[in-house]
Amino acid sequence: MKSNLGPRFKTALPYIIVTAVLYIAATPLLAFLEMLTAGGSGMLLLAAPIATCCLALAVGYFYGKKASRDPIMPLMSALLFIPLMFIYFNLSAWIYIPVAAVCSFIGECFGAVHSKFGK
Repeated sequence: MKSNLGPRFKTALPYIIVTAVLYIAATPLLAFLEMLTAGGSGMLLLAAPIATCCLALAVGYFYGKKASRDPIMPLMSALLFIPLMFIYFNLSAWIYIPVAAVCSFIGECFGAVHSKFGK
């Protein structure tokens, strides 16, 4: 039985790279903005996992417009959040791993519907 995983992964690779770069850049950017505005209260960093999930939703939308619904992108969004959790957060942020996958899948669904029905 032949698998078409190679071409599907090749299509998803630019979106995976963009997701990784956005994930890695979002938390330090929020920390810098917090330093400038709030003076180190830590409240803006509470939004960092939610911001990464919103980024997964946005990238999933554009991937869904290109390749319709495919389980590779939500899986990769979840897998890319695991090292981010250990770098910037602690183990209490594990709940955002499935949340990132669900957000990416919802974005894919919206993108697939938009590419099919919207012009």
